[in-house]
Amino acid sequence: MTPQLTWAFRARPLEPGSGSGDLHVVAPFEGGALLAVIDGLGHGSEAAFAAQRAAETMTAAVAAEPSDVVQRCHAALYGTRGAALLVLSLAYREARVSWAGIGNVEGWRLSSGRREALISQAGVVGYQMPRLRSRSAELARGDLFVLASDGISPAFSEILRDPRPPELLAEDVFATYARTTDDALVLVAEYAGEPAEESAP
Repeated sequence: MTPQLTWAFRARPLEPGSGSGDLHVVAPFEGGALLAVIDGLGHGSEAAFAAQRAAETMTAAVAAEPSDVVQRCHAALYGTRGAALLVLSLAYREARVSWAGIGNVEGWRLSSGRREALISQAGVVGYQMPRLRSRSAELARGDLFVLASDGISPAFSEILRDPRPPELLAEDVFATYARTTDDALVLVAEYAGEPAEESAP
């Protein structure tokens, strides 16, 4: 956790004790943070390998623009099973959030009582990817971000009508909507805003 960001996640592999193809990344950097959910295609060791390689690529480029992070992952995952992923970058000083995604990974932003879908494009990172379109929006104190692999039923968006702290929301989404036929992961993060500057004595 950081003064600006609180997060929680819930995850499990399809087969207990095995590696999961669903991973998350939360990587703070100077003036911001990178958030991502990765879904290696299928499940099992090959999916876990692709997801781990994507996570390592992301953590080596945390301050890059989301579209650039996705492009780096595309190059790194060539020859693997490939993955779907959604990458968000929170820029605190600029009060902006930007994102880019490929494949079947769900993302939502809850801001001032409104829900906004964080749309991904069709494709497979590491195999076939369209020309990326990066999107951005104003970042506001209290914004809540919910990212989920396709091991979570898309119907989870209904539960977002009743926002709650990240720990509780992650638990509720996972308990209610995690599928039993795939790896599953949900990541919830809340932006608390920049800490107030202390006044001079």
